[in-house]
Amino acid sequence: LPRIKTKMIPGPQSVKLTENLKRFECPQMTYVGGVYPVFFKRASASNIFDVDGNRYLDLTSAFGVLGVGHGSPAVLKALREESKNMVHGMGDVHPNESKVLLAKKLSEMTPGNLNQTIFSSTGFEAVESALKTAVMHTKKTGVVAFTGAYHGLGYGTLSVTHREDFKKPFLKQLGGFSYFAPFPDVRLHGNKATAVAMKALGSIVKKARRSKHPVGAVLIEPI
Repeated sequence: LPRIKTKMIPGPQSVKLTENLKRFECPQMTYVGGVYPVFFKRASASNIFDVDGNRYLDLTSAFGVLGVGHGSPAVLKALREESKNMVHGMGDVHPNESKVLLAKKLSEMTPGNLNQTIFSSTGFEAVESALKTAVMHTKKTGVVAFTGAYHGLGYGTLSVTHREDFKKPFLKQLGGFSYFAPFPDVRLHGNKATAVAMKALGSIVKKARRSKHPVGAVLIEPI
């Protein structure tokens, strides 16, 4: 269970580190405000410990990256063994056998004709790969995303991110290929949420047919 030792969150060591972070890191990188940030020191299974000794439960699996938990013995063993062989493999020029085996395994696990893989380092890279794939397949450059969407901070994903606080400084550099439909949020629209979203989506697709960016993809994150 969580165990909080300090009177306030963040604790004094986190506050001290925040001041140094504000001094030495680009201010647009780490959010600072309210109870953020809390500086983590170590983690095990679903537990995270901060620099002040407080213990928390990680209910996000590290933003979905660590579904098997922090410090999984099996994962740590694999990391140790692979690092003995090679720390960096130039995978797009000189791949290794593991790349082939993983791509094959993913092909066997995914449904339908989804039988090829693009490996990515980050979430925004994965989304940009999807945007590129859609254009190559449909020959249509328009993309429908949804209100509230956050898909990343690369220039392609920034264009389909709805939040203006991220986009505003770069609007003159972004492509105008994105459209935004209302997210089917039952908190806002009740049992009509799906109908509201679908009606807007249909209208966007119809209007976009006459523009230079007809819709070739719909991008949605259900969580």
